[in-house]
This record gives sequence, C-alpha cells and structure tokens, in this order.
Amino acid sequence: MAKTVFKKKDRNRYRKVYPYIRKAPSYVLCSDKEAEIEIGSVSFTNSSVGSFTFKSSFKTVPVITAISYDSDNNGTADINVYIDSITTSAVIFKTSAVFTGKVQFHAIRIAS
Repeated sequence: MAKTVFKKKDRNRYRKVYPYIRKAPSYVLCSDKEAEIEIGSVSFTNSSVGSFTFKSSFKTVPVITAISYDSDNNGTADINVYIDSITTSAVIFKTSAVFTGKVQFHAIRIAS
C-alpha cells in the first residue's frame, strides 16, 4: 500500500504582501505523490445492492472504505457493507440485509 504526506500551503504567501493590503489565507493541500480521491454516497431503498459510477476514471483500481448511514432514522443501518465488484470506473456495493438508507464511501488511489 502506498503512502503520501499532504501539506497545507497558503497560496497568498508566494508573493510580497504589504500590511495594508493583506489578503486572507487561501489554503491548498499539496502531496508528494500523485493521488486521486473521490467521495460519494449510494442511496438504498429496501434493497441490498447499489452501484456508483465515478465522475472520472481512476488510473488503477482504487482502495474503498464504506459505511452504512441511517438517513431515515428507521434503525436499519446496523448491517455489514461490502464490495461485490470494483473497476476503475464503477463500484457495486452489497449489504448483509435489505435496508433503507445510504452507504457513504471514500475511493482513494495513491501512485507508488
């Protein structure tokens, strides 16, 4: 598994700033390696299978973490979520039981 370090940099510090025209900080995260990150959620309505198509295709298959979320407050989110199949452009989630709610996930690819 690859590892990267993100550093927070202020873009307004790369030029001379005089006190009377001081700009508010504008932060950006910089990494020492190439990284692709996408987050999203899949809605489930009395089903146990859901799919999500990524907005942009990953170069290689990403690592995904997923968790169920009880968006309707009906107490049915106490289930297991697992990945049935994954490609560089889509992922299919399955659950251990039928439920109504959302599955929130993070898809991350870090170049080695």
